[in-house]
Amino acid sequence: MTVKAVGPVLVGVLLTGGVGVVHGVYTDRWGPSGQLQEAVAVMDRLPPTIGDWSGEDQPIDPEELGRAGIRRCVYRRYTNPRTREALSALVVCGRGGPISVHTPDVCFAGNGFRQEAGAEVREARIGSATHTFNVARFKKPGGVSQGRLEIWWAWSKDGQTWVAPNNPRTSLARASSLYKFYAIREFLPGSRAEAADTITAFLTQAIPAFGQALDTPN
Repeated sequence: MTVKAVGPVLVGVLLTGGVGVVHGVYTDRWGPSGQLQEAVAVMDRLPPTIGDWSGEDQPIDPEELGRAGIRRCVYRRYTNPRTREALSALVVCGRGGPISVHTPDVCFAGNGFRQEAGAEVREARIGSATHTFNVARFKKPGGVSQGRLEIWWAWSKDGQTWVAPNNPRTSLARASSLYKFYAIREFLPGSRAEAADTITAFLTQAIPAFGQALDTPN
């Protein structure tokens, strides 16, 4: 499975995992719709080029987005021509209910992937801010390819600070609007790519760019 092939698998798994949400999410029971509309609108400003990284939009089925309670999604494959590294980035937005649940450790396990070890929380210190991400690696037993996936994921209420709380369902589900950010790379065990710090290098440039794009007036 190549990096380019990761996209359809990843998005299909993550989006279909979000179908089972409570009805109140769709009825705006948990806050004014204006805040969500504003959060969705600014996603159009997410830049396709971030520092050394050039992004290419990837197709997503709008019906899958609707079933998952996702109001807006930006999915791109980013490449760095200087280092020849590549990864996938997915940013979704919606009400806190559906966006806070169905993390990769649950969704991928239900679709034939096995998480190799427990997810760990890592810090990304960028400028004066500290962000936390869940990080886990996955493989598909019995597959032809020996490739592994490394996935970083976190949430943000404002697009400025990304966090990986112990229980996002409890702490984030009632948010009127919520972003979730996935960064995914593929590597072969024992390869030079496995040791590369590709996602950290990407986040160093992507998080400030995303923060500027998602900034909304108070």
